[in-house]
Amino acid sequence: MPHDLTYGAALMTVKVYPHLAAKADANANLFISPVSLSQGLGLAYLGARGATREEIGRVLGWDSSRNVPALIKSYNAQLNDTGDADTALGIANALWLAKGLPVRDEYVAEAHAGFGAAPETVDYAGDPTGAAERINGWVSRETKGRISEIVSPSGFGDDTAAVLTNALYFKAKWQVPFEETETRSFTRGDGTRIPITMMKRIGRFDYRETREGQAIALPYGRNGRFVMEIFLPRDAATLRRWERELKGVDFFAGEQGGNDRFDLSAEQAREMRIVLPRFEARFDESVKAALIAAGMPSAFDQQRADLSGLASGARLAIDDVAHATFLRVDEEGTEAAAATAVKIVVTSARIEPQVPEMVVDRPFLATLRDRKSGAVLFFGRIADPTAIP
Repeated sequence: MPHDLTYGAALMTVKVYPHLAAKADANANLFISPVSLSQGLGLAYLGARGATREEIGRVLGWDSSRNVPALIKSYNAQLNDTGDADTALGIANALWLAKGLPVRDEYVAEAHAGFGAAPETVDYAGDPTGAAERINGWVSRETKGRISEIVSPSGFGDDTAAVLTNALYFKAKWQVPFEETETRSFTRGDGTRIPITMMKRIGRFDYRETREGQAIALPYGRNGRFVMEIFLPRDAATLRRWERELKGVDFFAGEQGGNDRFDLSAEQAREMRIVLPRFEARFDESVKAALIAAGMPSAFDQQRADLSGLASGARLAIDDVAHATFLRVDEEGTEAAAATAVKIVVTSARIEPQVPEMVVDRPFLATLRDRKSGAVLFFGRIADPTAIP
């Protein structure tokens, strides 16, 4: 059975993706990670309150009555345990907190318990380059070098309060590798054609063909738990309509009774020949505008945002959400990576340095000392200080 969070990620995708697709160039690769994006935003959801929390929750498809940290913990454990030596999947989260940010202990505890997010302190104002290097270094390590940059030091300053990050890495071998290759023509989104190396293979696959196009599921690993599903529209106009008319059921058909467009779960495997490009693709953009259009504007509004569950003493808002993905498909299998960075800024009071506090509000001893010679010029107790007019 799918995990409770799976349908939520599908709902988020169908709210966000059409806005990205509507603005993308016809030849642009647009490949997002619902899991990475939802977990990066999920870290912000933990610290959100009021209308801001409700909006983020609706976009994520999350039920506010559920224990989100517990759900995320079980979700990631289920995903990471592939049960297959030929399939590797890793999900990681981290909190990059500004030096001096009065972060709430309960927020850090929930983020760590549920998301496995370790808190790290960085100096965005004093050392933006160092802060960016640490965050990008973490992303690069977690994605095996496939995504090397998700933030830039030019985006950091006195108002930067935190960056909440997720990284995801996937690598798997085809259940049966492709063997033959040949050069063929690939028609791009604008109708122009380019030569590309195509891989060929004959095998038994879950396959469906309708008046709108073809769909196939290509299994990975020994157990076939993970698959690449490919949906090939009959023409460019059909592709554009599919992107405009996405529904949650399109990603969840196997548990919702299916639909005529994408459901492969009910199909019987049949022998056929698949010809697939060997390629790499990248996506690296801000998804802020798409998230606002999808239904969470208050999180980005410096007057209305409420992230008071993350830190005390400072009004916070989300400034931007960066999302990057990598995909490589070849004869042996597939390698994919994703990273999400949610940048949070202070919108009101400047962050004061978080230092030990000493309130001199009772009798005390004092000296006036010469530190060079060690001479004590004055020493004594002050028990009744007189206010200076």
